[in-house]
Amino acid sequence: MWFHNGDQIWITTQGWMLGQLELPPTELGYLWSYILAPFMWVTGPTYVQALPPILVLNLLVLAPVAVVCVYGIATRIGGRLLGYWAALLWVIAPFASIPLFVDRYQERWSEHFLPQALGLTSLSDYPSMVLVLAAALFVVRSLDESHFADAALAGLLLGAAAGMKPPNLLMGVGAALAYLLARRWREGFVFGAAVVPSLLVLALWKERGLGRIPAFSLEEAELAVGSGLVALGALDGYLELDVDHWRGQMNQLREFFWSARLAQWSPLAGLIAVLRVRRTPVAALLGGWLAAFLLVKGFSTRADIQANTFWRLLMPAWPAYLLLFASIPLLVPTLARRLGNRLRAPSLSPVAWRWIVVAAVLTVVVPAAAIAASSPVAGPEDAVFQDDAGNFILTPIDEGVELQVARTDSGQRLSWTSGPWLGDVFYRVYRSEGADSSCDDRGEAASYCFARSLPVLTTRETEYVDPVSSPGTTYRIGVGTNWLDDDTQGDVFAFSRPVSAAP
Repeated sequence: MWFHNGDQIWITTQGWMLGQLELPPTELGYLWSYILAPFMWVTGPTYVQALPPILVLNLLVLAPVAVVCVYGIATRIGGRLLGYWAALLWVIAPFASIPLFVDRYQERWSEHFLPQALGLTSLSDYPSMVLVLAAALFVVRSLDESHFADAALAGLLLGAAAGMKPPNLLMGVGAALAYLLARRWREGFVFGAAVVPSLLVLALWKERGLGRIPAFSLEEAELAVGSGLVALGALDGYLELDVDHWRGQMNQLREFFWSARLAQWSPLAGLIAVLRVRRTPVAALLGGWLAAFLLVKGFSTRADIQANTFWRLLMPAWPAYLLLFASIPLLVPTLARRLGNRLRAPSLSPVAWRWIVVAAVLTVVVPAAAIAASSPVAGPEDAVFQDDAGNFILTPIDEGVELQVARTDSGQRLSWTSGPWLGDVFYRVYRSEGADSSCDDRGEAASYCFARSLPVLTTRETEYVDPVSSPGTTYRIGVGTNWLDDDTQGDVFAFSRPVSAAP
């Protein structure tokens, strides 16, 4: 069990509910949860149960795909030698970076962030990064060989990445620059057109689950109208150009990292190296990709190195950074000339159009059909939002945790089943006077149902006697675990059904 930040509970709960054709409030992306749904048909509704097959998918499928993609892009820059070098760096860089941080930052880097970057969690960050990387590979292929099928596949993959995390669309800035400088107008049009269907699915997802599309929501527009800046008001919610905050982050980088200058100037040196070997469109792709994420995510006040949110927000741009870093040896004088034809990229055959059809079905048709067939949730029967220190997390109701309440001379005796967990867990006893949940009715959109009961005890036993109760008291059991196995912290990842006190 590695560190998760709490989102894993929401993501996997959403996946389980989607597998039952139920739509929760759709604040997160849809694609990763739909991928998890078949796993959760077998494992059950919690991330603890689903984590083993998720790790198999990440480490045995997505990790090799990522290495192949890094190799493929690097070969289009400097041939097979650079491809081997970049692939090696991709594998060793996360581990080689550990001693470059000061001791007091080690826990945040090596135990909090790296498990996410290596695919050791159930979060969508790693698979979405691999999708962005794969999209970049097929953009590069379509630049060199003028293959329309490659451009179409690149667009479908980027759209799928947006279905996991919408900010992944920022990679499209680099792709647009690359097509522009390569003068591949038709390939660029195919790429852009292939992204659009996933955006429509994303809009359907938001509309059905939230009753609105956040980027164009009425209340945001009304707020902007009040200030006379409709377009700028909507944009400001997504683009925070806080220069002072960025300077503060660079100060933190100098505080915690071995050499801030090395980290800051390496991508620029790599960009010059790629330009030096006359791979201008690829340089535009990598530079635009990295710059877009730095500008939109790095300048945001939500990105904080000390709070360890900076790296996760910029994780989709890590492949661009590494590929630029790997290209620095091309700056060595006379090296490019001595390598000669070994810098030439190997010729490639275009992707068969049948694979484009398969990709379109998997990333567009199936999710759209599933969303259309699902019904927005209206009650707390399958999941509720818990208040975890101010963070509201969608949490499943697990039938495997069965609570029974009986009256004794000492009070209400609670006993419950332990559940099919694969690790150490603890239990929290929740109590409320009357109903322990309430729902915010949103018409045709999904309802927000909140657990209102408060914890009265944390224990590792499966029994508890409550000496204080009154008629109408309701109990619920929460099951929790975390990477430290510390029962004073989160995360409660499953609830039992509520049970009233025995008369």
